[in-house]
Amino acid sequence: MEKVKSIKEIARLAGVSTATVSRVINQNGRFSKETEERVRRIIRQTEYVPNMSAKGLRTNRTRVVGLVVPDITNPHFSSLVLKLEMNFFEHGYSCLICNTNESEKLERKHIHTLSAQNVSGIVLISGTRNYSELDDVPVIYVDRPSRSQNSSGVMIESDNEEGGYLATQELLNAGCRHLVILKCLSSDTNQFSRYRGFQRALAEHGIEEDPHLYVDLPEVSSEKARNAITWLLEQNFHFDGIMCTTDTIAAGALIALREHGLSVPEDVLVTGFDDSQLAISCGPGITSVHQDVSKMAQLATGLLLEMICGKMPKQTYYQLPVYLEVRASTRR
Repeated sequence: MEKVKSIKEIARLAGVSTATVSRVINQNGRFSKETEERVRRIIRQTEYVPNMSAKGLRTNRTRVVGLVVPDITNPHFSSLVLKLEMNFFEHGYSCLICNTNESEKLERKHIHTLSAQNVSGIVLISGTRNYSELDDVPVIYVDRPSRSQNSSGVMIESDNEEGGYLATQELLNAGCRHLVILKCLSSDTNQFSRYRGFQRALAEHGIEEDPHLYVDLPEVSSEKARNAITWLLEQNFHFDGIMCTTDTIAAGALIALREHGLSVPEDVLVTGFDDSQLAISCGPGITSVHQDVSKMAQLATGLLLEMICGKMPKQTYYQLPVYLEVRASTRR
C-alpha cells in the first residue's frame, strides 16, 4: 500500500469511522479486538504517522513515554528497553530513553526534563527516589522497586529472592561448600533480595556464612568483579563456587579465573543472574537465573497505557516467576 497522510484515509481503508480510528490510536476503548487489529494493520501497511504535535497541543500531553534506565550498556537493561520501545511504538508512542549511569543527580535531571516535556507516562528501571514531578504522571517501576515512601506507581519485578536461592542451590547441589557471592547492595534493592536467597540456601545446607568471601562491589561492573576475584585469589582464599547477582558480574569473575589459570567448571563453578545474551556467549556459557524480559515489557506497556487513559490497574504490584537456565559453568 502507498503511504497515507490522514486519519480519514485510514478509516476508509479499514472500513470504519474516523472516530473509531482515533479511539484505536489513542487507546480510548469502545472498539473490538478485531477492529483494533484491522486498523493497526492498515496503519502499519500504509506507514501512517499521526500528527502528535497537534495532539499534544489539544491535550497538553505528548504521545511520548519516558524510559529511565540505570545503565544502557547492561545487556539486561538494553534488552528490556528495546522491547519496551517496540511495544510503545506499536501503540503510536515514541520513547525518550534517559540513561542515568547510576547517578542520582543525573536521574533527577532526567525526571525534571521528562516532566517539563509533558510526557504521557514514565517507565522507571531506576528505583527512583522522592520526586514531586512524578505526582501527576503515570509511572511504572520495572525491575527495581521504588525507593520512594510515597510512590503511587505500579511495580513489576521478578522473584529475585527465589532466583538467588535457585542459583545458590545449583552450586551447593554440585558439591560446592566454599561460596563467594559477588553483589552490589548499593545499586538497588533487588540485590538484597538475591542475597537473601543466597543466605536461605546456605542455611538449608547447614553452611555458615564466611564474611571473607562475601564481596560487596561498589558498582555493577565486570571490571570490579574481576578485581574482586583477583584479590581473593592473591590472598589465597579458598573457594569452589561463585554466585554472581548479575551476568555482567559473572563475566568479570570468569575473566579473573581464566587469568589465574583456573578452569570453569573444573576448578570453580559460576552462576549469574538475568540470563542475558552475555550469559549465552561468555566463556563456557554461564548458568543464569532467567528473567522474563518480554513479559515485563508487555505488562509495563499495557498497564501504563491504561493509566494514561485514566484507568487504575487492579493491582499495584506484580512479581514474575524465574527459573534457572543451566549451562556449562556449573556442569563438570
